Amino acid sequence: MLDPQDRVLAGVSGGADSVCLLLALKELGYRLAVAHLNHGLRGAAADEDEVFTKTLSEMLGLEFFARRVSISGSIEAAGREARREFFAELAHQYGFAKIALAHTRDDRVETFLMNLLRGSGPEGLVSMAPVSGNTIRPLIETSRAEIETWLKDRNQPWRTDSTNLDLSFARNRLRHAVIPGLASEFNPRLIDTVSRTVEILEGEDAWIRSITDQWLSENGTKEEDDFVIRVEALESAPVGLVRRVLRGALRRAGSDLRDVSFDHIENVRGLAEPGKSGKVVEIPGGLIVAREFGRLIFRRPVEALPDYEYQLKIPGQVRVPESGKLFRAEIIEKEGSEVSLQRVYLDGESIGPYVRIRNWKPGDYYRPVGWPAGKLKKLFQRARIPRSHRTSWPVVVADSTIVWVTSFPVSREFVPGGRSQRIVAIEAVPV
Repeated sequence: MLDPQDRVLAGVSGGADSVCLLLALKELGYRLAVAHLNHGLRGAAADEDEVFTKTLSEMLGLEFFARRVSISGSIEAAGREARREFFAELAHQYGFAKIALAHTRDDRVETFLMNLLRGSGPEGLVSMAPVSGNTIRPLIETSRAEIETWLKDRNQPWRTDSTNLDLSFARNRLRHAVIPGLASEFNPRLIDTVSRTVEILEGEDAWIRSITDQWLSENGTKEEDDFVIRVEALESAPVGLVRRVLRGALRRAGSDLRDVSFDHIENVRGLAEPGKSGKVVEIPGGLIVAREFGRLIFRRPVEALPDYEYQLKIPGQVRVPESGKLFRAEIIEKEGSEVSLQRVYLDGESIGPYVRIRNWKPGDYYRPVGWPAGKLKKLFQRARIPRSHRTSWPVVVADSTIVWVTSFPVSREFVPGGRSQRIVAIEAVPV
């Protein structure tokens, strides 16, 4: 959890738990600094908490950081997020190796029950881990009662947050009513029993996570900012593993999984069923999962590019940045023998002094040599070109007729014949 050389940032509110954390780390000889977030929710009392914490830090000879914020919306969630951001900024700016939080065994049991009642899966039930990245919880196996006894033995005062008694907060109702009721009616050692259950689940969750990570390493790939899984690989996997894999893929694509529900995962799992190519599932936090033929793509939504159109003079060249290609046109004496889908030969008599290069548009009709004529959309599907690539795909036209679509054969109407007096070569070169 901690190495002797670690610089530690302790989150201290002034309450019993965080004061105990600070004093214990100090007695153990770690290099410390203190961070305090003033929510301003309790007016003068909140300011007194800040003064108390600052004074305690100065008595211990520790550097003290404070920030005042204005909280709105869901107070509990907003408060946690504000603290997380503040502590993370300080750790990054001043080089703290660890961020120490004062969560206790009671907090862990409360979080377990809160998440259980919300319908959380195993990951949520063990979310308050002793070590998570650079965040540590040294008191996670210590009860609140033990902490208060420890402080009283040292005559160390602490601050009491009056909002902790406000039963309008779900956690407070759980702490002051539900848990005591369950302990009284069913198990007087409820906190210890549930805490042990969390420890068991934590070990099993770590084991399943390692299996999931191995599966993703073997069957998933990172493609620029996207994460890709082959649908075929999911078909033989157990349902429980598939759900874990999908959550892991979302995480690798940049999701923090906040607000990602069971229904979201089930909707993504449904994309692996036959006939779902082209379907998309939106995920909270700005991600989408798209089924593109035999692949599931986890990505940020692709912004639709505006229509484009360029004129390519014959001879001449033009760069089309939307496609990442440079198009060249030249007049040649005879048709080349090499076969390439990035260079085609046209009957120069059937086109004018220039052609236009534009993006694909719905309704485009194409008659490529060796392929059945039809709407370009159908040809894209047959060629298994992902939907996300189609809107910017370059199409070469003369007047209103498609001459050539890159990566496809030239259109039948423009193939050079034996009597062609003027042959034009057009090629697309990546840039």
